[in-house]
Amino acid sequence: MREADRREGVWKFLTYTFILVMIVLTIVPLYWIVIASTLPEEAFLTAGTAPQLFPGGEFWANFSALQDRLNIGFLMFDELLGTDFGFLGAIANSVFIAVVYTLLSLVICSMAGFAFAKYEFRFKEPIFYTILATLVLPIQLLVIPLFLLMSQLGMTNTYWAIILPWAANPLGIFLMRQNMKSLPDALLESARMDGATEFQLYYRIALPTMKSSLAALSIILFLFQWNLFLFPLVILEGDKYTIPVAINQLVGAQRVYYDQIMVAATLSIIPIFLLFLFLQKQFVSGILAGSVKE
Repeated sequence: MREADRREGVWKFLTYTFILVMIVLTIVPLYWIVIASTLPEEAFLTAGTAPQLFPGGEFWANFSALQDRLNIGFLMFDELLGTDFGFLGAIANSVFIAVVYTLLSLVICSMAGFAFAKYEFRFKEPIFYTILATLVLPIQLLVIPLFLLMSQLGMTNTYWAIILPWAANPLGIFLMRQNMKSLPDALLESARMDGATEFQLYYRIALPTMKSSLAALSIILFLFQWNLFLFPLVILEGDKYTIPVAINQLVGAQRVYYDQIMVAATLSIIPIFLLFLFLQKQFVSGILAGSVKE
């Protein structure tokens, strides 16, 4: 028994050590980005200079330089106001696109997941596995066909060109299908006997029981759209960029504006941090919900 306890203690020590190391490897780069955004560029690029571990006082100067360098508007109000917002315009574009995409994709993925989990129809399994197979397609393969399609539809340089192609997210459909399968069929049959329509089964019974799963999926979808780079670079014009594409503009052929990149990266982290902070419990429980089978 003592030997078993000793082995268990060793495994716990190794496990906690591994977790601590991974936490440090994750937190330190993020902390350095925030610190570097408050320093002048030469403070962290000069060779032989010891890294500064505490914030400096150059954040607003770096932010002003970032605003002046980028010529970006907010797509929704650009024609109305006729002005540029600098990097704040890129943030507004990214927030609006990510929020609208997340809400739209949640509806589509949850409806598709409910259909695949609770209904029987012809070619159900082949259709589902075909949807899953699209996960292996690299985005680089889809950029040109999607660009040509959006050009023919007259949707280039619009929000919908970024939102619609990814609205039926295969991973989202898979996650919702797995979670919807845990919903008891007897509950749905009872609601049918009480006169509920099929759509009422979806939004009055299925959705309220899937809150944790929807919260977890919303984080995944928001992150996907927030970090999307290649297609927005192709489909949007220079003054309509989102955050990843705007940051790319700070990398020139002759110079890289590291101080401004650090400010932009710091500001881009904040919405993700707040989203996960408020939904972290639902994210963990939602991810684990579909892993248990009765």
